[in-house]
Amino acid sequence: MKTILLFFVILFRASTAFSQTPVAENGQLQVIGHQLCNETGKPYQLRGMSLFGLMHLPECITENGFKALRYDWHSNVVRAPVYVANYSNSNNYNQNPTFNNTLIDSIVTWSERLGLYCIIDWHNDRYGSPNDPQHKGADAFFEMMSAKYAGKKNIIYEIFNEPYGKQITWDTIADNANRIIPIIRKNDPRAIILVGSSDWDQKLETVDVTKLNDSKNVMFTFHFYAASHKSLYAMFASQIHRIPVFVSEWGTCESSGAGFTDTEVSSLFLKTMKQHISNNDTVSISWCNFSYGDKDESASALKPNSCTGGLWNNTTAEGSFVQYWITHNKAPEITTGQH
Repeated sequence: MKTILLFFVILFRASTAFSQTPVAENGQLQVIGHQLCNETGKPYQLRGMSLFGLMHLPECITENGFKALRYDWHSNVVRAPVYVANYSNSNNYNQNPTFNNTLIDSIVTWSERLGLYCIIDWHNDRYGSPNDPQHKGADAFFEMMSAKYAGKKNIIYEIFNEPYGKQITWDTIADNANRIIPIIRKNDPRAIILVGSSDWDQKLETVDVTKLNDSKNVMFTFHFYAASHKSLYAMFASQIHRIPVFVSEWGTCESSGAGFTDTEVSSLFLKTMKQHISNNDTVSISWCNFSYGDKDESASALKPNSCTGGLWNNTTAEGSFVQYWITHNKAPEITTGQH
């Protein structure tokens, strides 16, 4: 009898531990100072993957793939880039909102079921100004998204991916944020909102928080690709102690998505994002690696044809490196530096 009772106690504890997902444990995230924190105010770091993009590799966006991220990779966040005006096929948002909205619904459902945080990303890649006519649908998009998913503790909004162009100043970015943020706040007053920075989310030093009408639970995005952007490291390490930063996209390779995998520079950034101390100020930075896809390029975490075969752990060198970092929050025991 004691043996049977002990068995059920162990089973209960195991099932309870299993049910403690990242969202169940940490609840509605918040920004305190320049640190992302959980619902109780404890510093919290998100580590996970960015999908390649809804319009490009939908075969890589499945519930089983999300389960692998949660249980095999130990991710606590996934990023869903909604490509707005990339006309390489007709499934961009402007041409096919139904396709994108349906897939977002699935992504949100799977994320909520698995207890993953989920970033809904209005993904510019061809038209760098928020004021470009190609982005005129942003207001309606975030009105719909924030109304539909209001109150879900796991949803994060990235309102404009990688603004760029000589005429795109911080004032331009702030004006866009001052238009979009109230739309979201009306429906979802507590959600984390990610605002871009100048020059493809690289110039954090241009961010002036005072230009925002509402900066509560707002963070500023920084993107880097290790083989191209080592020169940005010093600025990054300084700015994360000035403003709340979220690295919503980074890669181990060149910014083109090609080239060699630079694990040395990647680890430099990753160690800093794990924890960085400056003048008695300690901060950790949340991140999503690009990308959880199987395109034949250096940035992909999965080898070609993995998605159609449901091979969610069929990792490239990049994927194995990033998977280890997500799981262990440290570099693999044996690294090859650059290869």
